[in-house]
Amino acid sequence: MTARLCRTLAAGALVILTACQTTGQADRTSEAAVRAAPTVRALSDGRPALLEPYYRAVVVEGKRNAVLNWMRVGKAALDLGRDDLAAEAFDKALAGIEEVYADNPQAEKARSVWHAESVKDFKGEPHERAMAYYYRGLIYLMAGDYENARASFRGAMLQDGFAETERFRQDFAVAAWLDGWSSRCLGEVGQADEAFRDAASLRPALKAPDPGDDLLVVAETGLGPAKEAYGQYREKLAYRERAALQADVLAKANAAATPMAVAEDLFFQATTRGGRDMDKVLAVKADTKMATGAAGAGATVAGAGVMTAGAYGNDRNAVAAGAIVMLAGLIAQAAAQSMNAEVDTRSWDDLPHSILLASLKGGKAASAVDVTFADGTSAVLQPDRVRRALAPTCALAWFPASAMRLSPPPPPVAATTTAVIPAQTGGNCRTSAGTVVTLEPTYCRGINGVVLAASPR
Repeated sequence: MTARLCRTLAAGALVILTACQTTGQADRTSEAAVRAAPTVRALSDGRPALLEPYYRAVVVEGKRNAVLNWMRVGKAALDLGRDDLAAEAFDKALAGIEEVYADNPQAEKARSVWHAESVKDFKGEPHERAMAYYYRGLIYLMAGDYENARASFRGAMLQDGFAETERFRQDFAVAAWLDGWSSRCLGEVGQADEAFRDAASLRPALKAPDPGDDLLVVAETGLGPAKEAYGQYREKLAYRERAALQADVLAKANAAATPMAVAEDLFFQATTRGGRDMDKVLAVKADTKMATGAAGAGATVAGAGVMTAGAYGNDRNAVAAGAIVMLAGLIAQAAAQSMNAEVDTRSWDDLPHSILLASLKGGKAASAVDVTFADGTSAVLQPDRVRRALAPTCALAWFPASAMRLSPPPPPVAATTTAVIPAQTGGNCRTSAGTVVTLEPTYCRGINGVVLAASPR
């Protein structure tokens, strides 16, 4: 009877432990992709083929990653010049962002130590949410809808100050300055001046436009910060800075040249956000996991000791009691293993590192505006990606990061070989300093690196 009880309890413990550690995630993902195929085709039909993978992600990954994937759709569509699709995507992303801050079961899950942060609906860090509003504002500016552009830039400022349950000082300077530009385009001088003062208080290099300036130049450069998890349980959020602009640039239209001011640094924005309430939740998760795990291990050992003593003393009740204590310990350990304190590292990974602004005269010549380095060489790597919106008083030229170099190109040299440079372990780009790193080819060339060929198979 005692042996049967022990076997039953042990089997029960094994079932519990196994159930806690089995997911079947791969099978579920594959099935979801098959079921989603018709919806993906319907959503992407008649739209640029380059956007199809983004729409597929929207459908397959569902509500959990909806905000993130609509952000990515919007940015990709904007880069392709499809402002209509970009506006549609960002509107969906913004609706999801605002939904997250309502009282609902999804928000409640974020405060529970029994749910991993990674299973929550994505809402992004403050700088990511602010950038969604920033891009929506740019689209409105391109369309000449200055009222909605201003509302979007104010939304960016609002999101910059939001944490889960707390509010912080808004310091998203680029949005403050663009709020002023939008008001200026509306002829509301008082509001414009106030916004320009706010922007200058955050970044002194941001000056109000000179009288008569009718052309806004916006240039994005580099790659935004990468999210990483660290700590014993990967419970802490870290950011890694990626490619950044290496030289000052000028905005040029006709014969005029104006230095471009760094209006925003997204690495700075990401790393200076303090007091995130989510960190407190994660700290509780980590501490609870440590305590639960330790208690479980102790109970398991204690139960085994009672069982052993009972067996030697031929005490069936002691053996049974020890088995129950041991089972409780195993369950506690399984619970500790099932708790996931890992920080959420999902991220909007194609944001720029920095945003630069300049205003100058020559709006009617916006089609000829250029961004150059101080030595006169163009900072534009792919001119076909530059967007220009002509208007009588508020023209706009937008240079996305995918179009920009990060430093002046080196002087041309005579080719000495036609051999293909083989790829090296550790990356696909050899920098001018000889270091091999991993970068997108566009950015590798933008920093005067050499794109390495794939190794032969």
